[in-house]
Amino acid sequence: SDLAAMGANPEYYSLSISLPKVKAKSFIKNFAKGLKEDQKEYKIKLLGGDLTASPNLITITINIIGTVPCGKCISRSNSMVNDLLYVTGVLGLSNIGLQNLNKNEKQYSKAKLKYYLPQPRVDFSSSVRNYVTSMIDISDGLVQDCKHLAISSNLEFVINLKKIPISNIDLLSYEERLNAALIGGDDYELLFTSAPTYKNKIKKIANVHGLKVTNIGYVKKGKNGQVTSNNSPIDIDAYKHF
Repeated sequence: SDLAAMGANPEYYSLSISLPKVKAKSFIKNFAKGLKEDQKEYKIKLLGGDLTASPNLITITINIIGTVPCGKCISRSNSMVNDLLYVTGVLGLSNIGLQNLNKNEKQYSKAKLKYYLPQPRVDFSSSVRNYVTSMIDISDGLVQDCKHLAISSNLEFVINLKKIPISNIDLLSYEERLNAALIGGDDYELLFTSAPTYKNKIKKIANVHGLKVTNIGYVKKGKNGQVTSNNSPIDIDAYKHF
């Protein structure tokens, strides 16, 4: 997902695993099966790594290497005034899945799958990189990651809250679904800016990939580094790593 946020294609990865001897046989077999599926899905190859024993914990470290054409890497800092702000997919599903893992209602099944198996938007990203000015993946919630773009570009990002694509799980209130989208995290969708002249181009590329892409706002001069709605900062408690 981090590679997708830069418009890069994944190519290779290294892998290091430390695990207890008693878990080696059962764990490695299933883990290798999953790796094989991902290698095929994303067309990546294992370069090498390390395998060691540990007293009780399983520790996995993966480094992925990607490539991007020279000069085409997408940063977080090149947004321009009047750019349109887009997101892929539906936001908040992963957080809803996490919060309701132990509930059996069918409506939560899609949200749980989003939490357990997020889909990095690699193919869409590489197809759209020529028309994007800045981009980030939404791992810490829409508001916080949007603020990263605003600060890096030293501009104000304006969001129309009513346009945010949120889940349709009617077991939850609108406020709960919107809050999950704004601060929930772990969606691994893409948030990006693009010039208005590319609006139709963005839409066509999204259709080719069968991906929902929504224009949720725009970029302007003003309260630099701020994310606002209705001329006021969106001031909510976002996720903090530490």
